Amino acid sequence: MLFSYQMFGWMLGLLILCWAVFRTKLFAFMDNPGSRRIERLDGLRFILAFSVAMHHYVYSYYYLHGQPWTPAVFVHNLLNLRLGAFAVTLFFMLSGYLFAYSGPVSWIQFYQKRLLRIAPVFCLSSACCILLALYFQRHTLITRDMLLNLYYWFDAGITGIKPGLFGMQDARLINAGVYWTLYWEWAFYFSLPLICILRPKTGLLPLAIIVIFIAVYLIAPFNQQKAYFIACFAIGALARILSETVQISKKFCDIGIVLLLVLIFCITNGNYNINFLPLFAMLFGLIALGGDIFGLLRLKAFIRLGDASYSIYLLHGIGWFCMNKIIQINEIHLEKTGYTLLATVVFITLMLICTLSYLFIEQPFMKLSLQKRYT
Repeated sequence: MLFSYQMFGWMLGLLILCWAVFRTKLFAFMDNPGSRRIERLDGLRFILAFSVAMHHYVYSYYYLHGQPWTPAVFVHNLLNLRLGAFAVTLFFMLSGYLFAYSGPVSWIQFYQKRLLRIAPVFCLSSACCILLALYFQRHTLITRDMLLNLYYWFDAGITGIKPGLFGMQDARLINAGVYWTLYWEWAFYFSLPLICILRPKTGLLPLAIIVIFIAVYLIAPFNQQKAYFIACFAIGALARILSETVQISKKFCDIGIVLLLVLIFCITNGNYNINFLPLFAMLFGLIALGGDIFGLLRLKAFIRLGDASYSIYLLHGIGWFCMNKIIQINEIHLEKTGYTLLATVVFITLMLICTLSYLFIEQPFMKLSLQKRYT
């Protein structure tokens, strides 16, 4: 396992390799020329999914080398520790930004569309976890409460519960336990009807400020993490308002983003600490105002991989788990260089698989949701 600046250099190299591979015409099928989506936000999605994958890369390595799945394993990789909270924070803000003005004609169609967007790859990820757990537990198979456990594994993330499988109590870690964030995404979606009732009476700006006030001053004293996540969605809505009412030069935004990134990765501790939310709010606000980190977020390769970011998010953990499990079972001894080269090949392979997942699973179901919308 690489430490400190070596890990940073490797991650930077991975990003360059992704840019070199996925900018080619071979991946032109990922382009959406008629789309009205904001390209820099697609690029941001990839950077965030990449950050989560690098965060879990360290977790998976130490977990399958006998260490507990706890932040203590990041003692030599503090950058990777901070990447997890960084990515989740901006993902939640991005959701708040995108759905700030949601007010569908039919809520049934809205939730159908959300289900068709979330469930297919979720089920693919769950099926992989179940099959892997079944294989590794084949000699000591426990089938008690099997149907109940399987129900939770195919709930599209609504309950946030992922029990053990076939006697494998930590089966949720096969895909790095990423499902928990979907629980919060669903909570946000289920709050939207109430938001739509209140928004015309108060306006979006006062409503978002009220939500942040409640989260920070009323909820945080009892549960800081819940308050943090609630505030993230509201900050995303504020950024949406900001992007429509304030104009700042792109150069100023880019410089501000770089400075904030340096500050965030220097002083934050990898926890969901509500005291650091102003830094993340300013960072996301500058991206919403047009900042793209001097063109980084608009690179064609990153925009393409941004479309596959949901597949990357749900499938990367399985790749790391399989890689480390094969090394563990076969008692393969790899030096740092050998292990890093193997991880590089596995990661690029994962990106290829995720682009195919987007093409053959995500995209068809998104088109199906649009058909349902207009029928």
